[in-house]
Amino acid sequence: MRTDKVIVDFSVVEEEWSKRVWPVSWSENNILLFGRGARVHYKSLSANEAIGQLCKFREDQGNLRLIECAGKDYPNLVAVSSSNGHIQLWDLAAKKMVSKWSTKSTAAIQWNGPILTVGGERGSIRQFDTRVPDTTKMKEQAKKTMRHQSKISSLAWNIDGKFLASGDESGQVHIWDPRLQNAPLEVGEMIQRRKKIQHVGVITALAWCPWHPKTLATGDSAPDGTGTIRIWNVNGSVSLNHPDRLELDAQITSLHYSPHCKELLSTHGPGKGAPERAPANPNVNTSTDDSFVPSRIANSVVVHAFPSFRRIATMTGATANIAGSVLSPNGQRVVLAIPQESKLKVWDVWGKRRELKRSSSMLSTCSIR
Repeated sequence: MRTDKVIVDFSVVEEEWSKRVWPVSWSENNILLFGRGARVHYKSLSANEAIGQLCKFREDQGNLRLIECAGKDYPNLVAVSSSNGHIQLWDLAAKKMVSKWSTKSTAAIQWNGPILTVGGERGSIRQFDTRVPDTTKMKEQAKKTMRHQSKISSLAWNIDGKFLASGDESGQVHIWDPRLQNAPLEVGEMIQRRKKIQHVGVITALAWCPWHPKTLATGDSAPDGTGTIRIWNVNGSVSLNHPDRLELDAQITSLHYSPHCKELLSTHGPGKGAPERAPANPNVNTSTDDSFVPSRIANSVVVHAFPSFRRIATMTGATANIAGSVLSPNGQRVVLAIPQESKLKVWDVWGKRRELKRSSSMLSTCSIR
């Protein structure tokens, strides 16, 4: 049940993707935005229109690094940032830039209403209130926190905008409540006399549960090629009747809760091979010392029941690596970013069940449910 259709050739931005940065976002008006070099392109998934160009960074500003569409209250607003720290806000309907400023670095960005949260390469987190028309005053008034000791790799606000999760390259996750104090909440396991959330690898995925706003899923990419999904609750641990950890033999590259049912989707990288088992007949030697069985979920999209982690569906999404994914505004589809294949693929996940025929047109739609 797959149809592969190339949206755009990403070969010129593959270096950025290799740094776990892939510039793709999906607007509330069903417009897909993606980057190529210094350019930002858009494609309406509701109309049969050609791909258009929204903007282009100047050579001295660097290549495109991040794209993030605002939420329901600002459906036409999108933020783009360059590798040199330049941030621009654009109106998708008018195809017009409405604001711009620069900062030292932008490693991750997320919207919370009109507030743009920016994570830096040195662990800083800044909150920019884009309602302030004077960007100089906006930068002066921006709240800044410094608790991470390494580059911010992931940011995520929960559905009601009350809690922010931030993850870094050292594997640490902080949960923030901006209403209370300028310090992270004590959530997680007791480490050095303080509760902390700590993974072995880089935090490559954060997802808040839409029907339990205080429940957070975190995912990492460990140095040995494995990945772990963990579940946390702001008010304490998850019920002991269910697991709060799922260890897998492939990196976690993105996580999404379904807004329609109690399920969690994960995407995965190449994974870690396991030593091949000895044959049933000891007299028959069919393997060598360096033979490995590849990960069963490598380069795949996996849907888990929540909170049991029972695996519902597994579909191979790429031959090389799924760098990450974006969930559609209606929560029914995901876009998979696959740099080695120079493709974006649109997959049906929680939409209507239907058989799909293979074709070779421009857009990729795949169904796994």
